[in-house]
Amino acid sequence: MKPRYFCAAATALLLATAATAQTPAPAPSALDLDAVQATVGNWSYRPITGGSEADFVDSGGHLRLTVRCNRTTRAVSIVRTGMTAAAPYLTVTTTYGARNLAASFAAGNLTAAVAANDPLLDDIAFSRGKWAIANAGVGALVVPSWAEAPRVFEDCRS
Repeated sequence: MKPRYFCAAATALLLATAATAQTPAPAPSALDLDAVQATVGNWSYRPITGGSEADFVDSGGHLRLTVRCNRTTRAVSIVRTGMTAAAPYLTVTTTYGARNLAASFAAGNLTAAVAANDPLLDDIAFSRGKWAIANAGVGALVVPSWAEAPRVFEDCRS
């Protein structure tokens, strides 16, 4: 019988790592982009201090979505506006798949941030015709794939 060696330091490290590990995001729910229409509205782009942003405003004049670049942190924030309750995730669906992003809630906005070099931003930029953002308890917001959001992504990468 082989002797077993106990390393208290290694065990403590394993326990500490397990205790601080984040709970993984649930699998994103499937949304068939071919079966839904994009919300009628318009994108607009503008430079802002420290970056740029693109807003999607629906046909009723309501701001529904903002994509913002923070050049200092090289992060892109995706902000679903007008929310009445918090949700832990925003689900982004493109023609290339879906992904949950951890989200924070403040002042009626649900915000998720991704690094400027995250491949999800390329999936959004090249999504065929539309992409969607959804969260628990609220239907998906399906927006047209126009050039304004990808312009924000590129601003953050340069």
